[in-house]
Amino acid sequence: MTTAPPLHATGVSLKAHSRSVLAMRIVLPALIVGLIALLGLLIATHAVRVQAAAPRDTITQIRMVNPHFYGRDSRGRAFELTAAQAARSDRDMQEVLLDHVVVTLDVSGPHTSRVSADRGVYREDTRILRLNGNVHVDDGRASSLSTQQAIVDTRAGTVTGTQRVASRSTAGSISAQDYTVLEKGDRVIFRGGVRARINPR
Repeated sequence: MTTAPPLHATGVSLKAHSRSVLAMRIVLPALIVGLIALLGLLIATHAVRVQAAAPRDTITQIRMVNPHFYGRDSRGRAFELTAAQAARSDRDMQEVLLDHVVVTLDVSGPHTSRVSADRGVYREDTRILRLNGNVHVDDGRASSLSTQQAIVDTRAGTVTGTQRVASRSTAGSISAQDYTVLEKGDRVIFRGGVRARINPR
Protein backbone atom coordinates (compact mmCIF):
# COMPACT_ATOMS: atom_id res chain seq x y z
CA MET A 1 0.00 0.00 0.00
CA THR A 2 1.51 3.35 -1.23
CA THR A 3 1.37 6.31 1.02
CA ALA A 4 0.71 9.71 -0.72
CA PRO A 5 3.17 12.52 0.04
CA PRO A 6 2.02 15.19 2.37
CA LEU A 7 0.27 18.12 0.73
CA HIS A 8 2.79 20.71 1.98
CA ALA A 9 5.70 18.70 0.46
CA THR A 10 3.96 18.62 -2.92
CA GLY A 11 3.44 22.39 -2.83
CA VAL A 12 7.11 23.04 -2.07
CA SER A 13 8.16 20.80 -4.96
CA LEU A 14 5.88 22.62 -7.41
CA LYS A 15 7.15 26.03 -6.30
CA ALA A 16 10.77 24.92 -6.76
CA HIS A 17 9.98 23.64 -10.24
CA SER A 18 8.25 26.89 -11.16
CA ARG A 19 11.26 28.88 -9.97
CA SER A 20 13.58 26.71 -12.08
CA VAL A 21 11.44 27.18 -15.18
CA LEU A 22 11.27 30.95 -14.62
CA ALA A 23 15.02 31.15 -14.14
CA MET A 24 15.62 29.18 -17.35
CA ARG A 25 13.27 31.50 -19.27
CA ILE A 26 15.39 34.46 -18.18
CA VAL A 27 18.87 32.96 -18.35
CA LEU A 28 18.60 31.13 -21.69
CA PRO A 29 17.51 34.17 -23.80
CA ALA A 30 20.17 36.31 -22.12
CA LEU A 31 22.76 33.63 -22.88
CA ILE A 32 21.65 33.44 -26.52
CA VAL A 33 21.85 37.24 -26.90
CA GLY A 34 25.31 37.22 -25.36
CA LEU A 35 26.52 34.50 -27.73
CA ILE A 36 25.14 36.39 -30.74
CA ALA A 37 26.89 39.60 -29.60
CA LEU A 38 30.15 37.72 -29.09
CA LEU A 39 29.88 36.14 -32.55
CA GLY A 40 29.26 39.56 -34.13
CA LEU A 41 32.26 41.01 -32.32
CA LEU A 42 34.47 38.17 -33.55
CA ILE A 43 33.27 38.67 -37.16
CA ALA A 44 33.88 42.44 -37.00
CA THR A 45 37.36 41.96 -35.51
CA HIS A 46 38.25 39.47 -38.24
CA ALA A 47 37.04 41.84 -40.96
CA VAL A 48 39.16 44.69 -39.55
CA ARG A 49 42.24 42.45 -39.43
CA VAL A 50 41.72 41.29 -43.01
CA GLN A 51 41.31 44.85 -44.23
CA ALA A 52 44.43 45.99 -42.39
CA ALA A 53 46.45 43.11 -43.81
CA ALA A 54 45.28 43.69 -47.40
CA PRO A 55 47.77 45.55 -49.66
CA ARG A 56 46.76 49.16 -50.25
CA ASP A 57 46.34 50.43 -53.78
CA THR A 58 48.60 53.40 -54.50
CA ILE A 59 48.43 55.74 -57.45
CA THR A 60 51.82 55.90 -59.12
CA GLN A 61 52.17 59.00 -61.25
CA ILE A 62 54.10 58.48 -64.47
CA ARG A 63 57.05 60.90 -64.51
CA MET A 64 59.69 61.68 -67.11
CA VAL A 65 62.96 63.56 -66.67
CA ASN A 66 64.13 65.90 -69.47
CA PRO A 67 61.36 64.90 -71.90
CA HIS A 68 61.37 65.99 -75.54
CA PHE A 69 58.23 66.20 -77.68
CA TYR A 70 58.35 66.87 -81.41
CA GLY A 71 55.63 67.81 -83.87
CA ARG A 72 54.57 70.03 -86.75
CA ASP A 73 52.03 72.83 -86.98
CA SER A 74 49.31 73.18 -89.60
CA ARG A 75 51.83 74.65 -92.07
CA GLY A 76 54.31 71.84 -91.65
CA ARG A 77 56.73 73.84 -89.49
CA ALA A 78 58.50 71.78 -86.87
CA PHE A 79 58.23 72.55 -83.17
CA GLU A 80 59.97 71.09 -80.13
CA LEU A 81 58.71 70.94 -76.55
CA THR A 82 61.18 70.26 -73.72
CA ALA A 83 61.00 70.41 -69.93
CA ALA A 84 63.03 69.59 -66.84
CA GLN A 85 60.32 67.15 -65.76
CA ALA A 86 56.96 65.94 -67.03
CA ALA A 87 54.15 63.95 -65.40
CA ARG A 88 50.89 62.54 -66.70
CA SER A 89 47.88 64.09 -64.96
CA ASP A 90 45.93 61.77 -62.62
CA ARG A 91 42.64 63.47 -63.52
CA ASP A 92 42.98 63.56 -67.32
CA MET A 93 45.26 61.26 -69.32
CA GLN A 94 45.34 63.81 -72.15
CA GLU A 95 47.14 66.33 -69.92
CA VAL A 96 50.89 66.41 -69.37
CA LEU A 97 52.17 68.57 -66.49
CA LEU A 98 55.51 70.25 -67.21
CA ASP A 99 58.15 71.96 -65.05
CA HIS A 100 60.56 74.58 -66.47
CA VAL A 101 59.18 74.17 -69.96
CA VAL A 102 60.58 75.52 -73.26
CA VAL A 103 58.75 75.35 -76.58
CA THR A 104 60.63 76.14 -79.79
CA LEU A 105 58.52 77.12 -82.80
CA ASP A 106 59.68 76.79 -86.43
CA VAL A 107 62.75 74.82 -85.39
CA SER A 108 64.29 74.65 -88.89
CA GLY A 109 63.26 78.17 -89.93
CA PRO A 110 65.53 81.23 -90.24
CA HIS A 111 63.94 82.97 -87.21
CA THR A 112 63.24 80.40 -84.52
CA SER A 113 60.93 81.56 -81.72
CA ARG A 114 61.24 80.28 -78.16
CA VAL A 115 58.76 80.46 -75.30
CA SER A 116 59.78 79.48 -71.76
CA ALA A 117 57.95 79.36 -68.41
CA ASP A 118 58.14 77.91 -64.92
CA ARG A 119 55.17 75.58 -65.44
CA GLY A 120 53.04 74.30 -68.28
CA VAL A 121 50.11 72.01 -69.08
CA TYR A 122 50.10 70.39 -72.51
CA ARG A 123 46.99 68.72 -73.92
CA GLU A 124 47.77 66.00 -76.42
CA ASP A 125 44.31 66.04 -78.00
CA THR A 126 44.20 69.77 -78.78
CA ARG A 127 48.01 70.33 -78.79
CA ILE A 128 47.45 73.45 -76.68
CA LEU A 129 50.18 74.40 -74.20
CA ARG A 130 49.19 76.62 -71.25
CA LEU A 131 52.12 78.34 -69.55
CA ASN A 132 52.28 80.05 -66.16
CA GLY A 133 54.99 81.84 -64.21
CA ASN A 134 57.80 83.97 -65.67
CA VAL A 135 56.73 83.47 -69.28
CA HIS A 136 59.34 84.75 -71.72
CA VAL A 137 58.93 84.92 -75.51
CA ASP A 138 61.96 85.46 -77.78
CA ASP A 139 61.33 85.85 -81.50
CA GLY A 140 64.99 85.37 -82.43
CA ARG A 141 65.32 88.91 -83.78
CA ALA A 142 66.28 90.95 -80.71
CA SER A 143 62.67 91.21 -79.57
CA SER A 144 61.38 89.75 -76.32
CA LEU A 145 58.10 89.62 -74.44
CA SER A 146 57.57 88.98 -70.73
CA THR A 147 54.35 88.07 -68.91
CA GLN A 148 52.95 85.61 -66.37
CA GLN A 149 50.60 83.62 -68.58
CA ALA A 150 50.54 82.42 -72.18
CA ILE A 151 48.68 79.98 -74.40
CA VAL A 152 50.70 78.37 -77.19
CA ASP A 153 48.73 76.78 -80.01
CA THR A 154 51.30 74.42 -81.52
CA ARG A 155 48.98 73.64 -84.44
CA ALA A 156 48.57 77.27 -85.49
CA GLY A 157 52.00 78.39 -84.25
CA THR A 158 50.53 81.31 -82.26
CA VAL A 159 51.04 82.65 -78.74
CA THR A 160 48.31 84.54 -76.85
CA GLY A 161 47.85 85.87 -73.34
CA THR A 162 45.41 87.83 -71.19
CA GLN A 163 47.72 89.06 -68.42
CA ARG A 164 49.84 92.19 -68.35
CA VAL A 165 52.66 91.97 -70.87
CA ALA A 166 55.85 93.96 -71.49
CA SER A 167 57.67 93.80 -74.82
CA ARG A 168 61.13 95.13 -75.65
CA SER A 169 62.98 95.47 -78.91
CA THR A 170 65.58 97.69 -80.56
CA ALA A 171 62.76 100.02 -81.62
CA GLY A 172 61.46 100.60 -78.06
CA SER A 173 59.15 99.06 -75.47
CA ILE A 174 55.42 98.34 -75.28
CA SER A 175 53.16 97.23 -72.41
CA ALA A 176 49.55 96.12 -72.67
CA GLN A 177 46.84 94.07 -70.98
CA ASP A 178 46.77 91.22 -73.51
CA TYR A 179 48.55 90.21 -76.70
CA THR A 180 48.66 87.84 -79.67
CA VAL A 181 51.83 86.76 -81.46
CA LEU A 182 51.27 85.71 -85.08
CA GLU A 183 53.34 84.66 -88.10
CA LYS A 184 56.35 83.46 -86.09
CA GLY A 185 56.63 86.81 -84.35
CA ASP A 186 56.42 88.94 -87.49
CA ARG A 187 53.12 90.33 -86.23
CA VAL A 188 52.23 91.11 -82.62
CA ILE A 189 48.87 92.57 -81.62
CA PHE A 190 48.59 94.42 -78.27
CA ARG A 191 45.26 95.29 -76.67
CA GLY A 192 44.03 97.07 -73.53
CA GLY A 193 45.87 99.95 -71.88
CA VAL A 194 48.66 99.96 -74.46
CA ARG A 195 51.66 102.11 -73.57
CA ALA A 196 54.57 102.49 -75.95
CA ARG A 197 57.99 104.13 -75.89
CA ILE A 198 59.85 104.58 -79.17
CA ASN A 199 63.63 104.83 -79.08
CA PRO A 200 64.99 107.74 -81.12
CA ARG A 201 67.26 106.83 -84.00
